[in-house]
Amino acid sequence: MRRSNLMIETTEHTEKKRLEPELRFKEFDEVWKKHTLKELLSSLVDCEHKTAPYVEESEYLVVRTNNVKKGQLDYEEIKYTTKEGFEEWTKRSVPKFGDILFTREAPAGESCLVPDNKKVCLGQRMVLLKPNEKKMTGQYLSSYLQSDNAIRDISNLSIGTTVTRINIADIYKLKCPISSIPEQQKIATFLTAVDSKLQQFNTKKTLLEQYKKGVMQQLFSQNLRFKDDDGRDYADWEEKTLGEVAIVTMGQSPASSSYNDKEDGVYLIQGNADINGRITNPRQWTNEPTKKCESGDLIMTVRAPVGTISKSLHNACIGRGVCSIRNKKTSNIEFLYQFLIDYEQKWIRLEQGSTFTAVSGSDIKTIKVYHPSIKEQQKIANYLSAIDSKIELVSQQIEKTQTFKKGLLQGMFV
Repeated sequence: MRRSNLMIETTEHTEKKRLEPELRFKEFDEVWKKHTLKELLSSLVDCEHKTAPYVEESEYLVVRTNNVKKGQLDYEEIKYTTKEGFEEWTKRSVPKFGDILFTREAPAGESCLVPDNKKVCLGQRMVLLKPNEKKMTGQYLSSYLQSDNAIRDISNLSIGTTVTRINIADIYKLKCPISSIPEQQKIATFLTAVDSKLQQFNTKKTLLEQYKKGVMQQLFSQNLRFKDDDGRDYADWEEKTLGEVAIVTMGQSPASSSYNDKEDGVYLIQGNADINGRITNPRQWTNEPTKKCESGDLIMTVRAPVGTISKSLHNACIGRGVCSIRNKKTSNIEFLYQFLIDYEQKWIRLEQGSTFTAVSGSDIKTIKVYHPSIKEQQKIANYLSAIDSKIELVSQQIEKTQTFKKGLLQGMFV
């Protein structure tokens, strides 16, 4: 009998250890238990029915799969509907704060809370999860669905490769570890504070990017001008072509047999896939280089997407998907970089609604550049580079906070 009791105690201890998270608030010691969403939800609303009609703008939001990203609601491409459209859609259920917006497809498994004080209905391939508040809070479930364990389970239950999709029956099968409601609330409150900080950084970055975009438009249209150190106007800008102020070298791909990942030869920059964050990030080497760029040159993509500009960190071979741009003595390389970032929007407009997929060396060399004196170029470059530095600093803060949050999600859930 004594042995039997010992076995029971050992089993309970093992179970508790297995279902206790690595990071835990010290005032809680209950054993965690796993339940399926079928057991934890009061209802699930499948939004495969007709989407509410779109209008230009209103107080009634239509959330689609591309609006839900990394636990946040992205308003950039949000759609709107009419009051009548909202009321018709919400006959089935009115989304409220604490409910979860969950994507069924493209990709499956992105989720976030319904925003507070917002009137929301859902687009197709979206699901509304309504937690049973006696068992689980919505804020807690929203946090858990962003954890590695939940992402892995969703992936295992999803179908498809290029476009993933999860069936309603499989959503119900997802398991969520839970403890007491007070512990859930404390976990959710802590993680929500991290999310708030992350949202602040994202907002700051967006505002800086918008500010820079506006300043660039004013500077390159000459509505905003710098003065020299004595307060005098600089000389008028001259209309030139890019070929007159820079050396443009079109890429030429080497023989594919020369490609390697053994660091044999020089780096190979073929196209957009070898660029990350506006700096070159080559994946291969070639021992038979053709056209070359130097570290410090600008790299521009010449095949779809056309016109994306970056900086080369490498002495490298350039393939046919890019060209290199090097300043002449009358030009500042940073000025040209900022000018060509501003010019990207013109390439985008040219690509839209057409079969336009590539540009020639002649197309690039004949780009019109309104060209200030070298000293004014330097001032423009310094000013815009300073904004870039601020944006980069915020980006680093976002990355650090995301890493911190990921560690919390791994440690606070079992």
